[in-house]
Amino acid sequence: MQLYLDSYGAFLGVDNGMFWLKPKNSTGQHIAIRKLKCIFATKGITVSSDAILLALENAIPFIFIDQLGRSKGYIWSGQFGSVSTIRKKQALFSDRQEGMQWVRETLTYRVEQQMETLKLIKNTTAELGLQSKEFSQVFNENLPLLDRQYKRWQNWVIKKNDSIDDIAAAYRGMEGTGSRHYFQSLSKSLPDHWQFEKREKRPAYDAFNALLNYLYGMLYPIVELGLIKSGLDPYMGVHHTDRYNRPTMVYDCIERYRHWAERVAVIEIVYKATIDPDRDFEIPSEMEGIRLASSGKQKVIGAMLEYLEAKEIYNGQLRKRSTHIDLDAQTLAGRIRNFDSI
Repeated sequence: MQLYLDSYGAFLGVDNGMFWLKPKNSTGQHIAIRKLKCIFATKGITVSSDAILLALENAIPFIFIDQLGRSKGYIWSGQFGSVSTIRKKQALFSDRQEGMQWVRETLTYRVEQQMETLKLIKNTTAELGLQSKEFSQVFNENLPLLDRQYKRWQNWVIKKNDSIDDIAAAYRGMEGTGSRHYFQSLSKSLPDHWQFEKREKRPAYDAFNALLNYLYGMLYPIVELGLIKSGLDPYMGVHHTDRYNRPTMVYDCIERYRHWAERVAVIEIVYKATIDPDRDFEIPSEMEGIRLASSGKQKVIGAMLEYLEAKEIYNGQLRKRSTHIDLDAQTLAGRIRNFDSI
């Protein structure tokens, strides 16, 4: 499990060899070490050095996040999950056609899951009596477009003389076109007061984009930790352009999991009225846009953690979704370790 410390004034310490969590205005509780994979903390939390050392001794990373759910820094052992040889090969992999082949497979999977998400939403809205004619129309228009793009991704052949820059540019164009069709359909599946004009990153100026940004934000540090544990450098990407202080490999890998955040946002939160778009958001300033208020964060964190702890088939076995991320990172590490860099 992941522990989210998002309650102002909470204290995390150690008692009898276990973590001791004491919210400001309620009784404390013990948390067994074996249950924890990661600890997240926002501003206003007090953490003892004993708790930090206990986390380090048991390979439990401490991640500090801001009000938008973005990771700002880590406390961890500082050790990658393998020797540096794999990261040397990662540098070569990121600049070779083998790397772009991996990107193609990742983006093919992303489009496939976008289509599955829309089908799931279509079935869910029909069952709940929420399906609008507008959504049905947009769904019927966009699903064939996404299907054609999916087949194009599947059948894409990288030729020996193709340049990496040309491949990357073509990928970005296809990815952008598919995303527009997908998010248009996603918007029309929502109740009127949740609909949005376009996908907005940070800052967001509508409730749904703010919700989605926060859910994506919860995935980023989990993906980053999976890469670190597998021995990979999260700051050495393939598809996304390298930028100072940006974990571009995380941006590449998270494409495999974005549909989890989208399904939680639409089905578990919006359709179930888990949060109120009027009461559970706040607008600190025009420049910062709209973001989840404390009341909304608690509900959203709970919904996402429950989804990540649930099991789903992975290579023929039922595994927690959170475990899928670590297994995928290990698979990628093996692929990079074994690719012919000569």
